[in-house]
Amino acid sequence: MVERQRRMRGDSGAVIVESAIITPLLMLFVFGIFEFGFAFRDYLAVANSARDGAREASVAADAADADYRMLRAIQRASAALPDGVIERIVIWEAAGPTDTVPTSCKNGTPVTGSCNVYDSADLSTPEYQFGCQEIASGDLFNSPDRFWCPIDREVIAGSGLDFVGVYVQITHDYITGLFGDTVEFDDHIVLKVEPQDAS
Repeated sequence: MVERQRRMRGDSGAVIVESAIITPLLMLFVFGIFEFGFAFRDYLAVANSARDGAREASVAADAADADYRMLRAIQRASAALPDGVIERIVIWEAAGPTDTVPTSCKNGTPVTGSCNVYDSADLSTPEYQFGCQEIASGDLFNSPDRFWCPIDREVIAGSGLDFVGVYVQITHDYITGLFGDTVEFDDHIVLKVEPQDAS
């Protein structure tokens, strides 16, 4: 009887040691699942945002509000993202379907005749500020789409349609910090603009 009690006491000690070893590993596994799930959600939202933005830019073609419509499409597609995580949106004149975003544009510098650069604050810019206006009387603003003006985009089928590229970049914040503080996700899509009538 005494030997049996001694054996039971020894087993309870082993359970405590096993729990001390397994619990941190189990918690790391559970937190890893959470972190991966949220990061994957943000990655998919970025890919969807770039795709929807490029599709809208292609359809809007040379409309004066083309960039405004592209930003609205990105805003809708990125609804799953936390507020303010979009670091950069670039719309650029691509050389072809496999072109990548120019380095200066990707780094946040708009280039005349090449690209317009936006951030999350531009998602709330009102429509009347678009349209390639240099200075509006009274409001004194420069429209954010003036560097690669939508009305300059080639949309007539016989004369070589422009390719339009859309790049979206976000910073994802890790919740637990076990895998670092942040990670950057980005994606880009290039489409040919939809041909318009020559009228």
